[in-house]
Amino acid sequence: MKKIILFTLYLLPVLLLIGFVANFSVNVPIDDEWRLANLFEKIATGNVNFNDFWALHSNHRIVFPKIIIAVLAFASRWNINYQLCLSIGLAVITFIAMYSLSSMQVKKTGDDSWHLANILTCILLFSLVQHENWLWGFQLAWFLVNLCFVAAVYALLSNHKLLPSLRISIAAVFCFIASFSLAQGLLSWLAAIPAVVALEGNVAEKRKRLILWILLFFATCAIYSIDYHPSRKTSIISLLNKPLVVIDYFLSLLGSPIVRLSGISAFVGLLIFGIFLFLAVHFGRKISEHREALPWLSIGLFSVLSALFITAGRAEFGAIQAIESSRYTTNSILLLIALVQLAQLFVRGKIATKNRNYKVVYRLLAGLLIGIIIVNSGQAIAQSRSALIYKQGAQDCLQLINYLETSDFFKNSPESCLRVLSKKTWLVREGAAIIDKIGWRKLAKNLEFISNSEKVYGYLDKLQTSQKSFKAAGWAVFPQNKKQPNIVLLSVGDKQSFFANAYVNSDSPDIAKTLKSQLYNNARWAVGFSGNDLPIAQTEIKAWVYNPVDNQFVQLRGG
Repeated sequence: MKKIILFTLYLLPVLLLIGFVANFSVNVPIDDEWRLANLFEKIATGNVNFNDFWALHSNHRIVFPKIIIAVLAFASRWNINYQLCLSIGLAVITFIAMYSLSSMQVKKTGDDSWHLANILTCILLFSLVQHENWLWGFQLAWFLVNLCFVAAVYALLSNHKLLPSLRISIAAVFCFIASFSLAQGLLSWLAAIPAVVALEGNVAEKRKRLILWILLFFATCAIYSIDYHPSRKTSIISLLNKPLVVIDYFLSLLGSPIVRLSGISAFVGLLIFGIFLFLAVHFGRKISEHREALPWLSIGLFSVLSALFITAGRAEFGAIQAIESSRYTTNSILLLIALVQLAQLFVRGKIATKNRNYKVVYRLLAGLLIGIIIVNSGQAIAQSRSALIYKQGAQDCLQLINYLETSDFFKNSPESCLRVLSKKTWLVREGAAIIDKIGWRKLAKNLEFISNSEKVYGYLDKLQTSQKSFKAAGWAVFPQNKKQPNIVLLSVGDKQSFFANAYVNSDSPDIAKTLKSQLYNNARWAVGFSGNDLPIAQTEIKAWVYNPVDNQFVQLRGG
């Protein structure tokens, strides 16, 4: 019975994550993914070469993620959900490796702290606080780097049947893959040094292995630097002139998985960093007696070094960016996992054995951490739910992109559905043409415009004007259809193209009451736009919804 309960506790975070992704994922490329469209076109036409994979993506060489994503894209017609599934799969393998590392520790009969630490590790590793990365297929690189580093540590420390030289070779392969997946993957070589030094052998052998490992690191850096011309450069001198800004960003980054409030995040980050330093000193003084702590010291060190690297590149944006960008928490969470495991070893050590209050404190803190994760997960669900309508609207916009004008609204308005896909809307248009050409998505063409539908699809209220700005509003539904429209599209005059969009997501209890269905509780829409989006002396605005069932645009009544 106990085994069943434990298995359920381990499985529950994974199942919750799968349910989360299933409910809030949208099969549409976002942001950086559009920059891969040219690569896919070259592969499809047989014109690809190594340089296409080697080319910098921002400041990173993402050779291995490009290969993986390309394989998945051609296998699935670029179904983004395949990438999301792989991210979860990579995290599952990472946890299995972490569980195996933890299993090297001596487990006392009746001592539940070992399972408590591993359950906490599982909860953290699959926590929804990383919701941006779980729902963005391109971010599988973060999970790949984490897996490669943990696998390298596992190779170095877990299997004593293999020769040390072979274990170093296996670990080097994993660190090499990490290095060419994200720039911070280069730091895996440095963070693994404690594990390399800990390999069995005499002093001379340990020295040779360390020298070899450092040479491999420099060789990887030398290869990485070939034709390295980053588009965005960071001035270290300017950062040194703002030490408080840098420290605030770094600590906020470490504290962001726990709390996302300015100032408080930095304070929590300071506590986390301070506890890690204390435990590192405690176990590091007599590391020969605490070999079971080595994996977690290396994993914690990798998280700290990566946070410093991110800080060097992003501190100029201010700590608020570290707090709001949940994608960085995939790195910061590793430090929390290291603390959970190191603290578990500490409470079972000689010092803590003399005072049982240590175990009580550990369990209380573990319970507090679980509570915080539950609260943060609730917030992640709320944020993802509110963002869902915009992603679904963006998915519709991609399907209808041939009918969207190159207006200022679609380029610059925060309400533009194209800007949800990428702020560089020209990149979306180029990418859309490529995937349509390849045949992965058949974009809408030659659709019928229905001006006088027998069924009521909604209404456009009287246009509100104020100097050179306008506001259009109304409500929209699909009559007798369970799926409701995500967006309304606006045209001017007799044009069969659209200069703006609005999201159908505002409360409409009156519509639901009139149409006698709770399905229409959020049927209202509204959007503002500039007169610059309209032709001179032309203000006849029409509102439309796209009916995917009949593959046609239907005009809303009124106006």
